[in-house]
Amino acid sequence: MPKLHVITYGCQMNEYDSERAAGLLTQGSEYELTDTPADADLILLNTCAIREKAEEKVFSKLGQLRALKQQNPGLMIGVMGCMAQLQKDAIQKRAPIVDLVFGSPAIARVGELVERVRRERRPILSVGEAPLVKLSTMRARPGLKAFVTVMEGCEKHCTFCVVPVTRGRERSHSPASILGEIRELARAGVREVTLLGQTVNAYGRDLTPPTDLAALLEMVNGIDGIRRIRFVTSNPYNLTSRLIRALRDIPKVCEALHLPLQSGSNRILMLMNRGYTRERYLELIAELRETVPGLALTTDLIVGFPGETDEDFDQTVDMVERVGYEGLFAFRYSRRPGTPAAAMPGQVPEDVKARRNTRVLEVAERVSAAKSRPLEGREMEIMVDGASKRDPRELSGRTRCNRVVNFDGQGKVGVGDVVHVCITQAMPHSLRGALVGEGAHVC
Repeated sequence: MPKLHVITYGCQMNEYDSERAAGLLTQGSEYELTDTPADADLILLNTCAIREKAEEKVFSKLGQLRALKQQNPGLMIGVMGCMAQLQKDAIQKRAPIVDLVFGSPAIARVGELVERVRRERRPILSVGEAPLVKLSTMRARPGLKAFVTVMEGCEKHCTFCVVPVTRGRERSHSPASILGEIRELARAGVREVTLLGQTVNAYGRDLTPPTDLAALLEMVNGIDGIRRIRFVTSNPYNLTSRLIRALRDIPKVCEALHLPLQSGSNRILMLMNRGYTRERYLELIAELRETVPGLALTTDLIVGFPGETDEDFDQTVDMVERVGYEGLFAFRYSRRPGTPAAAMPGQVPEDVKARRNTRVLEVAERVSAAKSRPLEGREMEIMVDGASKRDPRELSGRTRCNRVVNFDGQGKVGVGDVVHVCITQAMPHSLRGALVGEGAHVC
């Protein structure tokens, strides 16, 4: 039986797309998955185009795969995803070993495209628009947790972003198709789902009749077997009081929210075309904190956006300290061809970006540590993911607010179990806990 190896770069949406492509190719025993590229008959690289560094990683990997292609001329190599959509000409020029290039809209046809390459013995390119399709096939390796795409595309047109080009306009999947997929996942043993969308909290407004993410969360909450629900990524512009109350009121929805800020400077937010001000963002944070006590907040930041001054950057650092994020992702601005920001004056030197990136991460780590310390002595609910990375004799799980906790299961706990632990120590990037229960630790 031919073997498939999948390499994924980028966001959760890409991970989901990779699972779907693998599921389509392995259904009916057409292919079987392998973790070893040298054993593969087909290698798919699912790519990201958000930053230049991500694209260079793909070209570097393709360079490494050239040797495998020389050893096995029958090996098929495909590039899929956002970079395929954006850089199709560059891929064919710089990496002639590639047999198949297709964008995200063509994932539903991956089997057909692979067969065409095999039959026609020539490179195939498919990067045009296509109807929105909700794939019902089971992914190749369902586990305890799963991503589920509920909408695709974005219409915000932030000046730094290529997503409107690579993913197209906002399009929501129907509630029925989403619920059907999640029920199937629950039957396969999935206990936690994360609902995905480039602007997930804009879900449903394009449907007939219109609906919203809060209504969808309520429906998912009713599915037997699912214990936890999360969603990413939200845009502050679309965050409503109704959705904030859903975080509080729907039992299976976890008290965690990823809310990208990108910059703390109103001038830079305007240049980014983000659609909100720092004052509006702080109003949302105040409403979130009041409505959902104990909510864990994380964010994305871009440092070194064109025209960003030291004063602008200081306002971003100030926002990190004011909001008190549990964690954040900070990215140096990456010039993306075809975006308005790429042509803006005042491009920031790389050494300045690096210095600002280091500083904001240092502040974020200090703030996160301060948020963690009060958790010591608290009893928290944990869903067990598996063995601890540091000590395989121990177990690791996550709280509802998405913090990693390592603890001794005392031989009583298994993967997928939901248990209570007492937090005994807060460390920089994780927590230590002790199992709570009969004959175990008491908080």
